[in-house]
Amino acid sequence: MIHPFLSVQNDRRGVVHRRAFLKQLGLAGGAAGVMTLGWRDLLITQAAELRKRGKNMILLWMDGGPSQYETFTPKIGSKYQGPAKAISTKLPGVEFAEYWPQTAAVADKLAVIRSMESNEADHFRAIKLVRTGYPISPTLAYPTWGSVVSHQRHDPEFDLPAFVRIGKPRIKTRDVNSGLLGAKHESFKVDEPGKIPDDVLPTVEPDILRRRLALADELDLEFASAGAPNVVREKKDAYESAARFVLSPKVEVFDLDHEPDSLRDQYGRTTFGQGCLLARRLVEAGVSFVEVFSIGSRNDQGWDTHKTGFADTPPLCEEVDPGYATLLKDLEDRGMLEDTLVVWMGEFGRTPKIKDDGGRDHYAKGWITCLSGGGVKTGQVIGATDADGVEVTDRPVSVQDLFVSFCHVLGFDPRGEYHTHEDQPIHLVKGGELVKELF
Repeated sequence: MIHPFLSVQNDRRGVVHRRAFLKQLGLAGGAAGVMTLGWRDLLITQAAELRKRGKNMILLWMDGGPSQYETFTPKIGSKYQGPAKAISTKLPGVEFAEYWPQTAAVADKLAVIRSMESNEADHFRAIKLVRTGYPISPTLAYPTWGSVVSHQRHDPEFDLPAFVRIGKPRIKTRDVNSGLLGAKHESFKVDEPGKIPDDVLPTVEPDILRRRLALADELDLEFASAGAPNVVREKKDAYESAARFVLSPKVEVFDLDHEPDSLRDQYGRTTFGQGCLLARRLVEAGVSFVEVFSIGSRNDQGWDTHKTGFADTPPLCEEVDPGYATLLKDLEDRGMLEDTLVVWMGEFGRTPKIKDDGGRDHYAKGWITCLSGGGVKTGQVIGATDADGVEVTDRPVSVQDLFVSFCHVLGFDPRGEYHTHEDQPIHLVKGGELVKELF
């Protein structure tokens, strides 16, 4: 029998993290029998919660396609490098572009893939591929990955959305939604992090809202009896989920005023930086998938730096660098990084050839993806390109390989299936192999 002599602080999901537990264990070292209570004992006592938990994922989306030369694969000495200098990182012999000093200081928390390849160098087609794991289809609307995670992790009793998106896509018509998985697994959208979204706050007292929902149920029963039970069921699920959300005290997770000003400053007082802080709060509260968009605040091109790229890329990097690095440190300090996969990526990279105005076009060979946490083996670089960054020379990684690896971290069978409304089975990932170097 384990006696409750030790006060263990849980997170908002009722789960205690290993680091927090060990810290308190050390403080309570004088208690009788304390050394007989190990981490394994605590796991046993919280087995039900741990089974529910699973691992979370945060996607940091560089909308428009970031240049590998100005981020994490500088080619110093190449005619294609441009003006960006290289700086050392925490990994011996590994250099990043000079615009990433804070990320360079936490490079030991990264697994940098420098050899991503695909066949898509058009934004619309590449975004569909990289956000869903499937090439574009004229007949099937494949869901964005966050919606797949929502579907796999659906918990009807959980108050918050399983999938939250922070920030806006640069061009709305290129966005990817829940597709064939339907509105139930669409993202909850937060355009500007820092406050509770206006449409979440109830406009009437909770009792009035509940009475209105009960009346809606009566009307829906009539509609269902007229021959539309599936439509009614889907609507009822959506209403119940929305009501549980807006009436929940967990809604306060969206309010960043609960965070110290000093920490908010470390993340950076930008939409992206505060979005990263909100992402940490959301996964801490049990949200399974969060994506944070980076489109920059300088102009409307985001990372699609065809024009004046040498002028526009540094400010983009300077907005993302503190948010990215602080997110990794904050997750680690809270004992959450081992349960949270953090992925930095865009839809492709930029061409080696430089335009006269300092811009680069689209390039689908040798682009970058960085992974951290979630049990991934970090402190390494996977794959390589030649001296000029033109061709992949070592360990090419496909989009499907990457998605199989996501499944491995999140505990999904990549050959598992979900179904269309016509009951057509769809694999979570079609093709691809595990990037074994990550594990």
